[in-house]
Amino acid sequence: MGSVLLAAGLFVALLLLDVLPHDPLTYRAGQYIPQDIRARVEFRVLSQELQSELLRSAGSVTPPVFRLNATLMDEVSLALKNLPEQLPPATQPAAPPRGPEEFALTPDRAAEVREALADPARRERYDRDVGELRERLIETYVVRSEELLESIWRDATAALMLTDELTATVERVDIINLADTEKLYDKVKELADAFEDPLRPPVTMYLKAAFAKPAPTYVHDAASTQRNIDAERLRIETDPPDEAYKEYAAGQLLVRQSRRKGPEGEEVIPLSEADSELLAEEHRQYLQEEREVHPWRRRGRIVGRSVILLVLVLALSLYIAHYRPRIVKNHWRGLAVALVLLLMILLSRTLVFAAGMNGHSALVAVLLGTIVFTIAYDQRFALALGAALSGLIVLQLRMDLGMLLVMLTGVGGMVFQLHEIRTRSKLIEASAITAGVVLAMICALGLVRAVPWRFVRWDGLWGAGMVLLAGGIVQAVLPAIERVFRLSTSMTLLEWCDASRPLLKRLAMEAPGTYNHSLQLGAMCETAATTIGARGLLARVGAYYHDIGKVNKPVYFVENQADSPSKHDKLSPAMSLLIIIGHVKDGLEMAREYGLPHELHQFIGTHHGTTLVEYFYHAATEQRKNGADRAPEEVEFRYPGPKPRAKETGILMLADAAESSVRAMSQPTSGRIENQVHTMVNRRLMDGQLDECDMTLKEVHQVEASLVKSLCGIYHARIAYPTPPGQKPSAAELERAEKEQEQQREAGSPEETTEQEDSSGESSPDTGSD
Repeated sequence: MGSVLLAAGLFVALLLLDVLPHDPLTYRAGQYIPQDIRARVEFRVLSQELQSELLRSAGSVTPPVFRLNATLMDEVSLALKNLPEQLPPATQPAAPPRGPEEFALTPDRAAEVREALADPARRERYDRDVGELRERLIETYVVRSEELLESIWRDATAALMLTDELTATVERVDIINLADTEKLYDKVKELADAFEDPLRPPVTMYLKAAFAKPAPTYVHDAASTQRNIDAERLRIETDPPDEAYKEYAAGQLLVRQSRRKGPEGEEVIPLSEADSELLAEEHRQYLQEEREVHPWRRRGRIVGRSVILLVLVLALSLYIAHYRPRIVKNHWRGLAVALVLLLMILLSRTLVFAAGMNGHSALVAVLLGTIVFTIAYDQRFALALGAALSGLIVLQLRMDLGMLLVMLTGVGGMVFQLHEIRTRSKLIEASAITAGVVLAMICALGLVRAVPWRFVRWDGLWGAGMVLLAGGIVQAVLPAIERVFRLSTSMTLLEWCDASRPLLKRLAMEAPGTYNHSLQLGAMCETAATTIGARGLLARVGAYYHDIGKVNKPVYFVENQADSPSKHDKLSPAMSLLIIIGHVKDGLEMAREYGLPHELHQFIGTHHGTTLVEYFYHAATEQRKNGADRAPEEVEFRYPGPKPRAKETGILMLADAAESSVRAMSQPTSGRIENQVHTMVNRRLMDGQLDECDMTLKEVHQVEASLVKSLCGIYHARIAYPTPPGQKPSAAELERAEKEQEQQREAGSPEETTEQEDSSGESSPDTGSD
């Protein structure tokens, strides 16, 4: 159930990644476009050119601001209200006025004005007319044109600021230029016509005198005008008007193909940044219209892609369940596999969609995942998961079959080179070769599609560079990968092969017999593992450390006792059993203490499996036969296990049993060795010790043959050298002479034995011993 939930979670995560965004844009700037691209819907797009033109013209279309000359208004009103006091006396001759506050009237006309204003009713009407004149002056837009730019004066309306809160806008035709005296005097006459005789002439004369000097009714406010221009430009930038948009009809050509016929022949033009933005806007509005008008079309695509993802996830899950059932049982392993797949897909989407990089940059994600699976598991598993990862990324990025072929080429080229990583340069070498293969495939696809060479070269460099980058990244994070997946690469294993390692040094010094036994097993296991295609180096290093638990009590094991009496003679079989099987538990504790890679722990715990400790079982059986106790059960005298599961640990179990039994033989000839190894292998098979191991029967027979060959090489026959005349025979020579005499006695020819002894010059053990 846990594995089913993991598979379901992987499917949901892949589906969410696929639909967010649902239909991404697959075009990017600099891309080769093989054919024309036309609009699928009618849309409009903000034109930078039109918007820039509007921004440039904002200064000319924004009305200039003119502020009311309130001082002039007050002066005119006050001067006209005080008209009687300003008139010259009747006895004073007329003189030219010195300013607008003086009136050049004849004495008779001045007397008429004073007489008219002496009447209260006419005075009241005059004051009312003066007040109305002020209001009419406010509506008379007299300005100085030299304060404005010609373009503003010619093209814009005017914004008149009557007060800080009140602004009126007038057309430029209503504005009177102060320099246009004819139009100005016509306006003065119009304003003065509101007064009755005899007041009209002095008012006319005063207004002419007032406007004779540069006295505009409105003064240009440059600061307010600029603020309005800036506000208009900000509005154009933040909320562009309709004039800033360019309209496109459905079916209209948006981007021409990169191959074009120019004035100088054919030319190749990649997709520009502006065209890329145009396609992005068309794509966005197409999706928006599809959501509004054809929602089922979009939902149908989601359903279709969901089915494809479901098929891929199911195929991947069935493959793992069939070929890697331990991942199904170990949920942490399954979670690690799922996370690697998801992280690599997320990385590829980030590089291509978020960063806008070349599509071949997705190769770095594919090869990162492939290398991790190759190191963590094996080549076949990595090849399958690399192919699945390639398909998922191609589906996620909306790529074509050509890109899938490039990714599969990279996966195959990398996997087949990484059987073992024994040197630090192995990953770099494999990456370099794979980069060359990928580059060749990209070039081949470019030739097939008739893509211009400069685009093919650029894509090829991207692809090869991503392959090299993947190798470099894995090289840098290799220790972290080993910790996460609890495995050891060949480089790490080679480091633990070093005889100067503290644990091996301690084993050699405190348990030399066990150390020698482990070294022989290491050579035998490596040869046998290589024969069946397993990891030979792992088998060798595992054999080096499988018996490290004997360091705690080395003299209780026969290989370390030399000629000393056995310590077990003074112990009961049950106590001896505890000591013997305790070396497995002690070995695991020492492995954790010395930081032994976790992958080597299995060799310590499984090299005896659940086999029977036969010697002490039979001793206990014989002991209890003579007593009243019941006969012991076999299960009481078995190792706690577990049984070996990997091929390498199964090889170690067979090699350990074969080497120990052959070492106990008095005369290990080739025939006897072969028979003994066959017997021990059959016993392990019949005892069910290899039931959980990955090895097939064919591989078991291959391992058996390899062990026979290795043991025959170790216990090979040597030529017997005669004892030099006049020298004392060595212990080996004496032993050999005894064996020969025994053989002759068994053959019934003592005479021949005596003759052979005399001719060989060897002495019998009795006569030649001290």
